[in-house]
Amino acid sequence: MTPADIQETFNRHWKPGWGSVSADEADFIQSLIVQHRPRSFLEIGMASGLSGGLIASFMEENGGERFLTIDHDNTFFGDKTKENGFLIGDIYLGSQVSVEKRPFTTALDLQSLGQAFDMAFIDANHQHPWPIIDTLCLYPSLTGPKIVIHHDLRLFRKQDLVFGIGPKYLFDQFPDSHKKRSIANDGNIFFIDLSLGKDMIENIAADAFNLPWSLRTPMQSKYVDAFRGILLNYYSSYLSDVFDDCVKKFNMMDRFRSGL
Repeated sequence: MTPADIQETFNRHWKPGWGSVSADEADFIQSLIVQHRPRSFLEIGMASGLSGGLIASFMEENGGERFLTIDHDNTFFGDKTKENGFLIGDIYLGSQVSVEKRPFTTALDLQSLGQAFDMAFIDANHQHPWPIIDTLCLYPSLTGPKIVIHHDLRLFRKQDLVFGIGPKYLFDQFPDSHKKRSIANDGNIFFIDLSLGKDMIENIAADAFNLPWSLRTPMQSKYVDAFRGILLNYYSSYLSDVFDDCVKKFNMMDRFRSGL
């Protein structure tokens, strides 16, 4: 799709308050699909389906075969009368790419799906440490170029009380050789290259976990337990121990405790 085609699609479907990628951010995603030609693509964070419809269209034009998009619920936050992903079928009109929507599914469920992905786009919970949790849950399922795109790098700068700093914390931990920030939307989207050794991935994750968490409410015990299980199955006990220590330090309601 040309940038003009993407902009026209965006103008036709987007409404204020609906979030989503901007047209130039979508073009950045397209450039990575053109470069790496993934056969399978995962999106974490379905929302309206605007980005999903565009990604499926990009995949169609570049030999893609499968697109899966998941979300933790099935109600679009921008319009409670609509299901997540309702725009995908309006935007993607091709037939080459198999499109699947899975509501009530998170990154914690990926291993149970038994699927592999060449590339992914994460635009879900931006509260720290969710972006790094989503990335670690995805890592064992990545094949091919192992490119993972993240959205809302600048979100924290727009918030009076900062919660959405997860993408920024994640970006900062990666070496320059394995990340790229786009100029699109004033630098609001980036990718990380996970073709690093597992030891380095674990060190990056450990540093990220030790940055103060920015959760609006504590992470539920069922999510803590599920993620701990993933760490024990696919990573070292060291990383699991770091995560447990950080749960004790940061997973609390009154995270703004007084003190020096």
